[in-house]
Amino acid sequence: MSITDKMRQLNPRVESKVAPIDKIQSILRELTVTPHYQQKGVHNPFYTLDIDVEKDIRPTVGKGEIKFQNVLRGEGKLLKAYGRGKFIFQIVVNNAPTRYFVTTTKSIVTGHLGMKSRKSATASSDVNEFLSLYFIKHPNFTDAKTFMIDISKLGGNTGILASGGVVTYEFLNELLDKDETAERDILIGYNNSKAVIKDLDSRGLTWRVLHWVPQAKPGGIRRNNPSDIIIELDDGTYIGYSNKISAGKDATPKLNTGIWSAYQKLEDSTQIRNIEQMIDKSWNDAASKIRPKSRNAFQALKRFNISREKFSETSSQAKFGDLAKEFEKDGLKFFFDDMYYPFRNNLISSFSKYLKNPVNMRYLINTVGIYTYDDPSQTPCPYKLLIGSERGSTLKDVVSDDSHREIFFSKNPRDFVGINTRYDNKSQSFQLGFVFAPSKLKVTFPITLRTRASGGWGGKNLYMTTSGFKIK
Repeated sequence: MSITDKMRQLNPRVESKVAPIDKIQSILRELTVTPHYQQKGVHNPFYTLDIDVEKDIRPTVGKGEIKFQNVLRGEGKLLKAYGRGKFIFQIVVNNAPTRYFVTTTKSIVTGHLGMKSRKSATASSDVNEFLSLYFIKHPNFTDAKTFMIDISKLGGNTGILASGGVVTYEFLNELLDKDETAERDILIGYNNSKAVIKDLDSRGLTWRVLHWVPQAKPGGIRRNNPSDIIIELDDGTYIGYSNKISAGKDATPKLNTGIWSAYQKLEDSTQIRNIEQMIDKSWNDAASKIRPKSRNAFQALKRFNISREKFSETSSQAKFGDLAKEFEKDGLKFFFDDMYYPFRNNLISSFSKYLKNPVNMRYLINTVGIYTYDDPSQTPCPYKLLIGSERGSTLKDVVSDDSHREIFFSKNPRDFVGINTRYDNKSQSFQLGFVFAPSKLKVTFPITLRTRASGGWGGKNLYMTTSGFKIK
């Protein structure tokens, strides 16, 4: 018996599983609390707390402007502990740290001092996706303003499922509150629902369950199925719709993951090693541009070894935060022009050249195939492109035939000819193209490499995505 097991016998731990729907609802309430927090490249470790400052803090620290700085370790005396929280805040008066600190739970931390609370980056698409289903079940609609007033008075179950749990009216109201263009997105959702109802009626189909799928797909459907909403029919089969706000080509993402993570998928040790070396070299090349005259940044980079960092998007957040402080002393911007952008651009440039080799291009395309196409053991879910607008929504069949599928599972590098890449050496995306020799199909697609960490660039494994493949 392990020590952990013995401890559990002495002090049993109540273990609970968080329902998937609760995980979805928690997304809207996430707040990054870290001494290294960055917003738009600005270091801001100060937070607002839901406490009685005048009663709890003022009598001890006296007059002056009180701020709370998040720190790893408190200096001096613990003035007050709010709950059994692990978050430590040094009390700062008139921009000078005092010898007092407090500890809190995360629920007491309300925001970043001096920074506007941000709207959810995905709220707009979330609203029109969810309402595309909601109005199928609840078709009565007059206008967006009336809808928001009526919804605000409701509670409980909306009748829509997400990740196996019901979506509540409380969640819907919170989602609408996070949406900067709520009225527009409500109207788009309503128009989407009418288009879907018309599509179902034209095919003589009757829905049984409505699934919103921002996190997980139902019934054994592969998780990378492009559908944003999935409808379970009376006969137990599924159909999906991939929501788009404006007309154009099908730009459904085919790859959304870290570049290093993507290269793990097919487990080719040579390809993995090449990408790892490329990432580290891109960092070192960027670091070499920092000259000795920028003494603090130069010395900090000399002490830092990128090869010892994990291939992760976030695991180096604290160390990157420390580097940023040294860059600031020299008037340099670590999260922008002086380190992040050169590193990212170096990596994109190297990666684009790397893919000109047919062996390397084949490996990437095979990786995309694994992420994109159905496993035979998984539940089929054909989908259509749902193009939504305030004036009306339309549906478009998505082309998916064996000749296209063949491209992504070819094992012969000689099938990939005429490879070309275009990169301007300054943006976060580059363009690729090739001809698939067996069928003479011309394939073009973009690739984006960027950081997506909300608290600032936090790791060397940049997020990689492609918005879709154009095949002629």
